[in-house]
Amino acid sequence: MKEIIDSINNDTGFIKENGFKLVSLTKEKAVIECDIKKNGLNPMGICHGGLLFGIADTAAGALAFTRGKAVTTSANMNYLRSAKNKIIATATIVKVGKNIGYYLVEIMDEKDNLVAISTVNMFFV
Repeated sequence: MKEIIDSINNDTGFIKENGFKLVSLTKEKAVIECDIKKNGLNPMGICHGGLLFGIADTAAGALAFTRGKAVTTSANMNYLRSAKNKIIATATIVKVGKNIGYYLVEIMDEKDNLVAISTVNMFFV
């Protein structure tokens, strides 16, 4: 797990640029946090939907990586509430098969309000 955590937290691309931090990882759950910066806001001053989608995809990917390399094949996002300061994405397993993993990601704000729910399918390569 440490190798996956270090790999994700030392990413120099999308993950770093958006301030994502993988704070815990087991074979059953991944948790990623992000302090929302100015570049993560939409024109209304709230968390951009793309940032929410990105953290959901990253959380599901981190959990999928506990079984090997994986890529996203599809994802669905339901936006439920706005966020302004911090988001915490928790990915859990719905079902994992030989080639495909299906994950649920719940995104909360710093006050433990549910902000968004995502389902993500990952293909193991």
